[in-house]
Formats: sequence, C-alpha cells, structure tokens
Amino acid sequence: MIKIQLVNGRSFLSCKAEGHALFDKKGQDIVCAAATILLRTAAQTLGKRPGISFSGEEPVKGRLAFEAKADNDSAKTELKFAADFLQKGFESLAKEFPQNVQLECNLEE
Repeated sequence: MIKIQLVNGRSFLSCKAEGHALFDKKGQDIVCAAATILLRTAAQTLGKRPGISFSGEEPVKGRLAFEAKADNDSAKTELKFAADFLQKGFESLAKEFPQNVQLECNLEE
C-alpha cells in the first residue's frame, strides 16, 4: 500500500509517500504510476518556482518526500494550488483504489 501524508499550511506544503501499491506487477502497476506522476510533477514544478524554498528527497524506490515554503504572497497562491491539486488527485486515487492508496491530509491554518 502507498501511504501518503500531505500537510497543507498557509505558506507551507509537505508531502511524504511511502510504499508500493501492489495493484499489479512491477512495471505494470497503474496505481503506482498515477501516484508517482502526481508526486514527481508537483515536486519538479515547485522546485523550480521563484519565491518557493524547496527541499526534497527520493532516497529509494517507493519513498519520496518534499517540503515547500512560500517566500511571498504570490508564491503562497501557487503553493495553495499545488496542495489542492495533490489533495484532489490523491483523494480520487484512494477512493478508486482503497486497498492500494491511503491518504492522510492535515490542514494547518
């Protein structure tokens, strides 16, 4: 199972994913592919945005984590969009594949 922890604050976003979906065999797992593309695209995009301090790691297959902090109001808007995008994407994936994806989402005001 892929376990995802998403923390969405006013000027802070963190995401940690760990595990394998085990929906299908390696290289053919559509659930794993969906989670991976959401995570990597968000991390790669946020990591290059001006006004966003970013750190992340993918130490081994099956584990990815990142943190992003907004340095200004414009970046806060971008971070909010990214958090909402990830939350909706993972909620949809967890709803469709509840045995393979678990989402824990925390909102910090």
